Amino acid sequence: MTSADSLTRDPSTDSRLTWTSLTLGDAEALAALITRADAHDGFEEVTEAASMREWLTMPGLDLAADSVAVRRGGELIAFGIADVATSPDREGRVRAGIAGVVAPEHRRCGIGTRILDLTEARAAALAAERHPDRPAHLRASGGVDAPAGQDPTSPGGKRDARALLELRGYARARSWSEMTIALQDADLPVPEIAGGDDVEVIAPGPDHQEPTRLAHAAAFADHWGSTTPPPERWAVWWNSHTARPQQSSVALDQGGTVLGYVVASEDKPSVLHLALVGTRPEARGRGIARAVIARSLRAAAEAGFETAELEVDTESLTGAGRLYESLGFTVHRVSATYQKPIIPTPGA
Repeated sequence: MTSADSLTRDPSTDSRLTWTSLTLGDAEALAALITRADAHDGFEEVTEAASMREWLTMPGLDLAADSVAVRRGGELIAFGIADVATSPDREGRVRAGIAGVVAPEHRRCGIGTRILDLTEARAAALAAERHPDRPAHLRASGGVDAPAGQDPTSPGGKRDARALLELRGYARARSWSEMTIALQDADLPVPEIAGGDDVEVIAPGPDHQEPTRLAHAAAFADHWGSTTPPPERWAVWWNSHTARPQQSSVALDQGGTVLGYVVASEDKPSVLHLALVGTRPEARGRGIARAVIARSLRAAAEAGFETAELEVDTESLTGAGRLYESLGFTVHRVSATYQKPIIPTPGA
């Protein structure tokens, strides 16, 4: 039998499965697996092998120790990764992220549970090693919410991963509104900045990489779960093959300090993803966020992009959601982050 139902409930003892770590050579297979799983789970994404190569070579990630790959007959059917932030969040807690995917036809056979066992243990060990004596939480994506009126337990509703996380003690910690705007017919504003004579809004160049990272650290210092990205990882994001610097924007004061920014990428053809949007706290209230977003949207429309998208913390107190709505963005769907505390092992 080749059916997924023939797998044992304890997959670690199934001779048909090989448990190893991910390698850079898995990039194409990993992209295909994630794309197929996303389509099943309600995400409209196509993952590229090039993006997986960048992810698998991310500074601070040790694939041999931090990842698990499950293969059957040479085919990659599941994976998991543990990744712990190098700095604590605003509340002094450690963010220990875990991620993983099981091919839809191989679910409910114990593979996901076993992957969670391994990645949770690795994330807890990394958190204790990098941030001894600090409280830590495991965090994972909980997928997308069911559309209004749909049975949340049906396909396209409450996802397999979410059900598994809840069974293991995770709870919904945050909701994210994914918002979109059609660009070609949009009436895109040219907003004014209060005291704008000393502010220039432009597309960033290579020299703005580090100033924008510092602006991002300041802008998100009071945001839920945010940690300061280390320069090495920021460089990967900034120079990613999907990065679109001409459609990104920075607002500079006369001294060259980045006051506000949009870091944009093209993760899907003709869709500009506003991956990061922020304003330094001391520069808020002047219309800078509106100005950098509007410049990016105009640049995207001029370049032929059809749509722009972004995510916003639904519970954020900054009013970002209202700003995006005023610019013409509408909510497309809602996703969730799930979390549970890491309980230290006595005597560890």
